[in-house]
Amino acid sequence: MMSDTRGENKVVVNIFGEDYPITGVTDPSYISRVADFVDARMKEAAGDNRIRSRDRIAILAAMSLASELMESNEQLAGAKDQFNSRADSILTHLEHELS
Repeated sequence: MMSDTRGENKVVVNIFGEDYPITGVTDPSYISRVADFVDARMKEAAGDNRIRSRDRIAILAAMSLASELMESNEQLAGAKDQFNSRADSILTHLEHELS
């Protein structure tokens, strides 16, 4: 792990048996955790599908992660809508009680 004068960190991470130098302003331990997460997903995709092509495994892992992200975003949007609806209802009730 190295750091330069611009506040950027260089971290070498291992994903699916290959080392990748990653440079960014994010905390190096966070970069390593993200890489470990991607590595685990690629190993999961490789194990489940018995595919040997690194590119195909990466695509399957990316598709899995994107699917989870989209599902989480949809759930978050639904929760936000419910929260806003409930807040509007409470505000309407309070305005009615105060008038």
